[in-house]
Amino acid sequence: MSTSDTLTTRPGASDAVIAARRYYLAGERIDMGTIAADLGVGRTTLYRWVGDRETLIAEMLSEMVPEVVTTSVHEARGEGVDAVVDGMRRFMETSLAYTPLRTLVEREPELALRVMIAPNAGVSVAIRGRLADEIGGIWPGWTEAKSEELADVIVQIGMAYQWGNVAVNAEPDVDRALKAVRMLVEAAVAAPAAR
Repeated sequence: MSTSDTLTTRPGASDAVIAARRYYLAGERIDMGTIAADLGVGRTTLYRWVGDRETLIAEMLSEMVPEVVTTSVHEARGEGVDAVVDGMRRFMETSLAYTPLRTLVEREPELALRVMIAPNAGVSVAIRGRLADEIGGIWPGWTEAKSEELADVIVQIGMAYQWGNVAVNAEPDVDRALKAVRMLVEAAVAAPAAR
């Protein structure tokens, strides 16, 4: 049964994201023609709703990220620097163990890197925003800009050692990423301008 058979209202962009997520979770390729057919609309309509395939995938992944970051941060142990590093470790290990994401990165490495790592990529923006909120909670005296800057660099380090490696068929190096994150956060905490 197609998605259009189960819809009680006219489909829209959010239905396209849901359909994309269904294929993603099944480990299947996200195909715009198939999604359009599932929704009972033309490809032109689908593209008008969501932009191109890359934009749809970025949107889908970005919607899934905040919950994983929040869970990882709330389960983190320690305080201050230790809490940030442990939260990042938990996030990296959870996302690495997530088969649909690993499949996407291995199957389409260039696309995955664009939607996850490229400057202002939807996924890294989503992670950065959630992490910046947590950093601001740990060090409430910091400016919002300082928390966002630190979060951005942490995310880029983590993504590079994790998904950059997977994309080029190398083993992800979580320990090395966390070592770099610890040094970075410790330096940011020690810097007088950080406060």
